[in-house]
Amino acid sequence: MIYHSLLAALVIRFFCLLLLCFNAHIYARDLKVAAGNFTPYFKASSYQRHVGLYEQLLSAGLNRAGFSPTYINVSNDAIKRYYEKQRVDIAVNWTGAFTGDGYPSQYRLFFYNRAILSKDNRWAKAEHVLDLKGARLASFSGASLNFGHDFQILINDINTRYFESGDQLAVNKMLVANKIDVLVADWLKFYHFIKPLGLTNKFTPLDVITNAGSQIIFRDEKVRDAFDTAITQMYVSGELDKLTLTWLAKNNLPKVSHRFLAKRP
Repeated sequence: MIYHSLLAALVIRFFCLLLLCFNAHIYARDLKVAAGNFTPYFKASSYQRHVGLYEQLLSAGLNRAGFSPTYINVSNDAIKRYYEKQRVDIAVNWTGAFTGDGYPSQYRLFFYNRAILSKDNRWAKAEHVLDLKGARLASFSGASLNFGHDFQILINDINTRYFESGDQLAVNKMLVANKIDVLVADWLKFYHFIKPLGLTNKFTPLDVITNAGSQIIFRDEKVRDAFDTAITQMYVSGELDKLTLTWLAKNNLPKVSHRFLAKRP
């Protein structure tokens, strides 16, 4: 009788452990994430050791929710293609509206986007985005989808020359060479480029851009909900703010008061 009781207890324990392992496998499963490929916010490629700010913030939230992300670092356009072809579970840095099969997070990526120009530029005292009419402007691919109605008016003005590029390095060089007047882009990314050149005092960022943020799209609603909950908890605890400040210091970037991962206002 005792033997049968012990055997039954061992069998029950075995199946309980099996169930726990099965659940752990579900909630710790690997996720493929299509993300940007531009430093310092992302790895330039999946093979580099550098870890960008967004990879750190996203990984912190996903790990807290019980998931293990693997990043595929590609261009903004490729991010959408990878998601639409179902090659990834999450698409990060989705510009413009999303109408496909998936679940947008309540959190978005808010880069430190500014109108960047030299301090002696004739538009250096602009107080509104429409004050930049007539300038030679450049921005990143998809920018026109993110910066609001007034930005659309600006870039469609007959006196404004505007183009978008997927090559951030090229447009950075164009601004330094005075081939464009204004670069609408992330100030810290540009700062990261000009610091080795000793030009940080030559340029200034104007806070005249309305930014809708770029989206994080999840294929699985439950994964999205778990991520959003984890990020909310980590902001309340101060963990994500601490991660951000540590990353800025490590990368020798200005200490800015800005939440790079936030809900849309």
